[in-house]
Amino acid sequence: MSLAELSIKRPIFITCLVLLMLVVGWTCFKRLPVEKMPDTSFPTITVTTRYTGAGPSEIETLVTKPLEDELSTISGLKRVTSKSMEGVSQITVEFNFGSDVNLMSEKMRDKINTVKATLPADVKDPTLSLMDPANMPILKLVVSADLPESKLYDVAEYTIKPALEQVNNVGSVKLTGGRKREIQVVLDRAALKKRELSVSGVASSLSASGENVPGGKVNRGGQEITYRSMGEFASVKEIANTVLGLYGNEVATRVSDIGKVYDTVQDETTRVFVDGKKSLFIQIYRQSGANTIGVADDVKKKLEALKPALEALDGKPRISVLQDSSTDIKDNITDVEETIFIGILLTIVVVYFFLANGRSTIITALALPNSLIGAFILMAVAGFSLNIISLLALSLAVGLLIDDAIVVRENIFRKMEQGETPEEAAVNGTKEVQLAVIATTLVVLSVFAPIALVSGMVGMLMKQFGLTICFAMLISLFDALTIAPMLSAYLGKSGRAGGEDKPSLWARVMAKPLGWFESLNTALANGYERLLRWVVVHPLKTLAVSGAVFLLCMSSFTKVAINFMPDSDTGQFGVDMELSPGASLDAMQAVADKAVAIVRASPEVKLTALTVGGTNDEAYKASLYIQLKDPSERKATTKEMKSRLRAQLEPAIPEASPLVSDYDPTGSSKSQPLQLNLIGTDQAALNAYAEKVIIKLKQDKRLRDIDTNYRPGKPELQIKADLEKAKIYGVNTRTIGEEIRAQVEGVTPVKFRENGQEYDVRVRLQPEQRDLASNYQAIYVPNVNGRLVRLTDVAAATSEKGLATVERVDKGRYIQIKANLAPKVGLNDVVSSVKQLFAGELQPPKGIRWVFVGESENMQDMISSMVMAVGFGILFIFFVLASLYESFVTPFTIMLALPLAMCGAFVALLVTGASFSIFTAMGLIMLLGIACKNSILLVDYTARLIAEGKDRTEAIIEAGKIRLRPILMTSIALIAGMIPVAIGLNEASKQRTSMGVAVIGGLISSTLLTLIVVPAVFAYVDRFRIWSGGVLARLAGYRSGPEA
Repeated sequence: MSLAELSIKRPIFITCLVLLMLVVGWTCFKRLPVEKMPDTSFPTITVTTRYTGAGPSEIETLVTKPLEDELSTISGLKRVTSKSMEGVSQITVEFNFGSDVNLMSEKMRDKINTVKATLPADVKDPTLSLMDPANMPILKLVVSADLPESKLYDVAEYTIKPALEQVNNVGSVKLTGGRKREIQVVLDRAALKKRELSVSGVASSLSASGENVPGGKVNRGGQEITYRSMGEFASVKEIANTVLGLYGNEVATRVSDIGKVYDTVQDETTRVFVDGKKSLFIQIYRQSGANTIGVADDVKKKLEALKPALEALDGKPRISVLQDSSTDIKDNITDVEETIFIGILLTIVVVYFFLANGRSTIITALALPNSLIGAFILMAVAGFSLNIISLLALSLAVGLLIDDAIVVRENIFRKMEQGETPEEAAVNGTKEVQLAVIATTLVVLSVFAPIALVSGMVGMLMKQFGLTICFAMLISLFDALTIAPMLSAYLGKSGRAGGEDKPSLWARVMAKPLGWFESLNTALANGYERLLRWVVVHPLKTLAVSGAVFLLCMSSFTKVAINFMPDSDTGQFGVDMELSPGASLDAMQAVADKAVAIVRASPEVKLTALTVGGTNDEAYKASLYIQLKDPSERKATTKEMKSRLRAQLEPAIPEASPLVSDYDPTGSSKSQPLQLNLIGTDQAALNAYAEKVIIKLKQDKRLRDIDTNYRPGKPELQIKADLEKAKIYGVNTRTIGEEIRAQVEGVTPVKFRENGQEYDVRVRLQPEQRDLASNYQAIYVPNVNGRLVRLTDVAAATSEKGLATVERVDKGRYIQIKANLAPKVGLNDVVSSVKQLFAGELQPPKGIRWVFVGESENMQDMISSMVMAVGFGILFIFFVLASLYESFVTPFTIMLALPLAMCGAFVALLVTGASFSIFTAMGLIMLLGIACKNSILLVDYTARLIAEGKDRTEAIIEAGKIRLRPILMTSIALIAGMIPVAIGLNEASKQRTSMGVAVIGGLISSTLLTLIVVPAVFAYVDRFRIWSGGVLARLAGYRSGPEA
């Protein structure tokens, strides 16, 4: 008993199955996590090791290299990068996709424990941290008020931050900008020398005097008593009155005798301005696995609840949302959902016009909700999320999902038109096309099977795309073989709309349009029949013309730009600025203010957010975030605005090397598309070679904003101890370093607590005495006995330029060269040109190698993955078709549609000016499966007619005429379903239009050419099949003859 017969005999059973599937599917849909894109980050673990007082070079030699060497022996590594900075080593280890992060972290701990004994004794224990998508801020808030900086910071730190941290699924809350209150103990060098005190010694005394120390517990008379020594400072005045020791004739020395105590704010390292007003940023991070949209909505609700309390405070602090990643996710998800809905409507309209019957249209269209909702069950089982990729797969599959139902229902409908009862037509019509329907579905599934072999970021994206389509296709196949025949048997009615007993108002209104469409169909069928008769008589001419058209179309491939990700009009971007290392915060702000003035003069700009001062006390850096008005309120696109401002900023502030790039949530701008690492061990050789490469690349007009990660060292006063003299005077290098740091930067030995809030107490020299180069002769450091020793007696000072950061990758130092692309330029073309340069005039010297990273690496991965996926997909398609038709010859006829589809796709990309991207690659892989569907319908029915005794030529003509309608229905339905993707309904969808364009172009070419080429080739291939079968039969007979 076939599935169709079972569904007709057991309708309640099938109905219950479908209802259960819909209920479970809808429940899964509501529970699936929502995110913009699938997690494509490599499993990454960061090792951070602190070595106080050591410079970048010492950190590299003593800490980073030993750890790198040991960690690099772990199997499954993709890349090891490191940064050696002042007092800190940071090593980032990337593993291949699929690696167990927990297992890898255990292996890393074992390796670290092995090498830990060889590290300097003063090095802190290395700490491991796992990289997670949750490390990206989901919200950036702006806090402003008419308050002093310290008061505003306290409001953010002690009022707003704790409230936000209580929101469900908020992982962490971080502040940027502003200055916290700080108690500064500013000492006088002469007063210290007079009393034989050092800055570090004063700090130690304050630490010993300003803390509460628990003394233990005692049970007395059945009661527990706790002892505690109380030493915390109750006021700033107490700090000034703290006794540090005895001087001279047993006279107490207080802090006030050697300096002054100020209730002030921390030193400024970062300044934040929003639309020119000094502000403070609050960044919200979600917990790992939490729903971004849900967390963002909850945070915004909390902000609304906080407003009354804030308005009651002095200065009336205000909070506003600067950046909200959940909005981008909502826009993209909503756009894809709208695309699916519009695609469904267009597909149903196509089916209705072809069938001209409301009942048949409804029966056919039910495949869509059944397949889409049913797919959510399998998506939940697979651990997928609702994201652009998975929902885009469903939107592209809309036309595909209804194909099986169209083929089955159209055949049932034709049987009813021939006089069969609905039940007979349902059984016979389904049986007749059952093999073709299964074949087309298996072909689509087999196309996506090789995606399991694709690794890396591209593999992760394609996996969710391909498997989501497969899930929906499996449900649609079940629907086509069970629900469609069941509903046809019980609800079907033979005849067309005009044959209904009492035509409805809708039927009367649509009678004329449907009549026109039917006439068009008839004319097409008659015209196609005449064309087929010419084709089967002149097959060689047909194939020659088709081949010429194919070659002409395929030449368009070389003219299509190839990028990993297409540009999109996000309405936001950033400008990074940088002066020479060592420039002050004031100098950087003066330049940045010029940039802000230029940007704000553009009417398209909605707001600006300026951050002066980078991470790691990089005062010479600034970043400007620019948000544009809605597209409806501006004439220029984001790309045009970037080009315009780049042209204005570069001549206005050349000293800051302004870099205009797309916005990234981790900063103001994201990495440029072209990224190239030059790797070696000799820094001088690297610098020289990188300079040559940069000079050459700047001659390429296709590149913009060429930059590197290498920066000349900033000015340093390096103090080098004479070890022999230091030993004589009882001084060691660590003591020298700690005292110098205490004098200049200061140390925070103790906390000052007031009203439940905690503030640092910083101890250091007076501002004018911190310039050690000018006061070198007056510097004293303590020896092991606490006595002061003149620094010039034990150490010499030299002025140098020291690297602020030493960056390494795969155990070698590297310089990264990066650049943006000019409009209409393909990244693949630029990468190919750079490779040619390295093979020719810029061949790297011995000891230096190069590698593309970032988007350049991803693009090359995409191309190689695409080639592999297509190759294996074609092979799998062949195996499936050969197995179904028990022939090695028939599949070749069916698979002729594959190259015919590709040529149409590339022509469509060229005509529309779209680039080839990761989205296009997904569409083309999908196209491989779709293109064979029409061939299968033609070849399957032709073979059936020949098996029934029809002449080959007549069988080809009759099959073409009968299968024309379902072929046109399925193709036009597929095209209709993809129109919303191709046109891009709003700004969020413009980035994905190339996918729809390629698929629609491929469908048009494969449909038109398949209807001509397949019949022309079929006769030749069928003759070869019969001949080869006869040869094999004779060989089999010859071999069995002697045995007989």
